[in-house]
Formats: sequence, structure tokens, C-alpha cells
Amino acid sequence: MSDRETNTPHEGVVVLSTERLVLRPHGLSDVPFMMQLNSDPDVVRYTGDAAFASEAEARAVVERLIHQFEAWRMGRLVVLHRRTGEELGWCGLRWHEDLEVADLGYRFFRRHWGEGYATESAGACVRHAFEELGLPRLVAHAMPENVASIKVLEKLGFRRTGPTVFKGLSAQGFELPRPGAPAAR
Repeated sequence: MSDRETNTPHEGVVVLSTERLVLRPHGLSDVPFMMQLNSDPDVVRYTGDAAFASEAEARAVVERLIHQFEAWRMGRLVVLHRRTGEELGWCGLRWHEDLEVADLGYRFFRRHWGEGYATESAGACVRHAFEELGLPRLVAHAMPENVASIKVLEKLGFRRTGPTVFKGLSAQGFELPRPGAPAAR
């Protein structure tokens, strides 16, 4: 059995789909894609992340994403164009065990900004979180200067919860309760 087979059992599995998009778990073959995505300073500007220093660093991140999907049935998912199969970016949920909450995040190649892919893929992730996973709420963070990301969250119904710190940077917190769920404490 190859390394790829033992470490990427979900690669190729479609988790979510929309009219234009397919979202699937990461596999080790996504290391070059992640290196390329994170190499654009504009893409990582508001994330608190830096470009990967090496392929080994990118591989370690992809391995964590694979593990999280296996452990929690959720994670950051590769977003593909349904018709062409092109990798557009990633979107998905990250479980924070210590806080017992999932956060929504997304990142797309700059050439795909303004095409609605973030809103479309994030909407699919929100529906999955509430309808399939039964989560009571989601959180998100955006740097105050990241107006486009804030617009995406607000289109999805997230409400501002106030200033916070995310990855050591000033951020705006957001929350989206599941429809009909009790209010968060």
C-alpha cells in the first residue's frame, strides 16, 4: 500500500456540492496546490498566516487537514469548479475542541475573487454544519480591513460579536446560530 493510500483515504470523495462547485477533503496530492495558494501575499494578507517556507511545511498542514476530517467529519475542503475541475481555493469548518465550536474559513486564488465562490462554498458548509452535523452555532473571524470577507459572512447571516484577537491579530468576531437553536451562553 502506498503512502498516498494510507494517508488520504478520503481523497476524491465529494463531501459537498453546489450548482458550480464541488468540495472534497484534502489529500497529499494537494500539497502543491496549497503551496501555490499560500504563495500569494494578497491571499494570505488577512489570515495571520505566512507563505509556506517549504514543501514540508505545506505537507504538515495538509496532513493536519486530513486528520481533522477523519476525526471530526469536517474540515477545510478543496473547492473545485464543477465543470472544469480547477482548484479554486478552500473553504470549510475547523473544529476547536477546547471551545466546542467550529469556525468557518475560506481562501481562494486572487484570480477567482469577486466570482461568488466564497459565498457559494461557505453557504454549502453552513448548511452542512447545521443540517448534517447538527452543530448549534458557527463562529468566524475577519480582519477589520477585509471588507470582502466581512460581506461574505454577513450575506450568510453571521452577526458581529465584537472585537477579538485571532492568531495574534485584531479581528472582528462573528457568530451564526443554527436556526431554532438556543442562544449561545
